[in-house]
Amino acid sequence: LDITGLGRRKALREFPAAAQKFGFTLKKSGSAGQFGTYKGRYNGYHFVVEPDRSATVYLRMKPVPGLEEFITRQGRTNFDSGDEQFDNFFRTRLVSAELGRHLREPGSFVDHAVKFCRRWKGRYDYIQIDPDSIYCAFKYGSGHYIPAPVLEQVIPDLVKLADGLQAAAEQ
Repeated sequence: LDITGLGRRKALREFPAAAQKFGFTLKKSGSAGQFGTYKGRYNGYHFVVEPDRSATVYLRMKPVPGLEEFITRQGRTNFDSGDEQFDNFFRTRLVSAELGRHLREPGSFVDHAVKFCRRWKGRYDYIQIDPDSIYCAFKYGSGHYIPAPVLEQVIPDLVKLADGLQAAAEQ
């Protein structure tokens, strides 16, 4: 909890350099004390980072046939990953039977997602994976922001998730 706003002020100072490491460019906000929106391509994926708007990181990818959605909220499912931690993390899991078989294979998406779950548990508000995107909202402070070190760690982790989905779809 960042009641004093010190974490947000620190993030405002450090965020531009962290975003630049990934080649993201800034679209400035019209208001002082705001982060603005960062956009760019990294490792073949298009990213939009909006620290002021629900503290979100949005990754666009090539559509994954057979994927309806994975969400950390709600609770509808037609897919049992075989991993209790994954299934508890993504309470909504909707995929085709064929894609589901590929997602369960060793070294595939489920393995990457379990590592992601362990690393980010408790630091996100929610995560949603759709056929062509991964959307991750964080919960830091009383005002929205994403600490620079979090951005530096989550971007490569999201790329690994997307790579796992893409690999499963290509089988």
